[in-house]
Amino acid sequence: MITVSLIGGLGNQMFQYAAGKALAERHGVALALDLSGFKNYALRSFLLDRLCVPEACVANADLANEIPAGNFVRALWKQRVDRVLGRAGLPKLAPSAEQYREPHFHFDPAFEALGPQASLFGYFQSERYFASIAERLRDWFSPREPFGEAAASVLARIERSPRPVSVHVRRGDYLNPGTAEFHGILGEPHYRQALCRLEGAIGQEAEFFVFSDNPAEAEQVLDFVPKSRLIHACGDPARPWEDMALMAHCRHHIIANSSFSWWGAWLNRSTDKVVIAPRAWFAPAELKKLNTADLYPSGWILV
Repeated sequence: MITVSLIGGLGNQMFQYAAGKALAERHGVALALDLSGFKNYALRSFLLDRLCVPEACVANADLANEIPAGNFVRALWKQRVDRVLGRAGLPKLAPSAEQYREPHFHFDPAFEALGPQASLFGYFQSERYFASIAERLRDWFSPREPFGEAAASVLARIERSPRPVSVHVRRGDYLNPGTAEFHGILGEPHYRQALCRLEGAIGQEAEFFVFSDNPAEAEQVLDFVPKSRLIHACGDPARPWEDMALMAHCRHHIIANSSFSWWGAWLNRSTDKVVIAPRAWFAPAELKKLNTADLYPSGWILV
């Protein structure tokens, strides 16, 4: 059995699940989801049960009780102890033969050599971890339930549009001190360049469907775009998986430095889609420490 510890928002949960599922499928074994990280994590909740994920067909409580508990907590404590030991110039704790912690942001080839009893801890933000099951993932990551009224209305508008483009403006927790210094905030100059690059690539004017956790600020950021070309997709904040699915229904995409809109673009099955992604996935100081080359699928345009 492969076990993967889940944490973070919907986009992060999807990356973690995808890597674990690909490894489990390679070995022909079951996948268990460790939800212990959510027990004291007020910022986000488990959301894969809102998608057609096979392992999330039961309720949160039942699923949490049926899986090996505590993997996340144990891995987190090991990380903290290793950090202290490293500062003291001492060797890190010896890792368990079956426990795998993602060593860095970019793809780790050692992942391919993991056995059928591995316990995974990390974010795994690269298509290279799960390219082998890409088409089945797109099925599993579709919403389990029909759209609510708000999302259904936006979908109808997308389907009527000749060239619908999703535009994601991420704010929310990115504005918090510390978080902003790590992730960075994409402002008007970035979106000007991204929209220009997109229309240069598709050769036609597009209609922009704006998705944001702060609609008022998104409107200010995109104030340079004629109002007639902007449709603010105001979905239900309690149903974020619907916004992601709506993004996937658009023809092209301008994503933020966010795993949420990364998946919104990736789930679009179209082979001729144009995806404009930010080269500055993190704030400048953090970007110097991290190799983001494997984050972007082939063909995505970076600005």
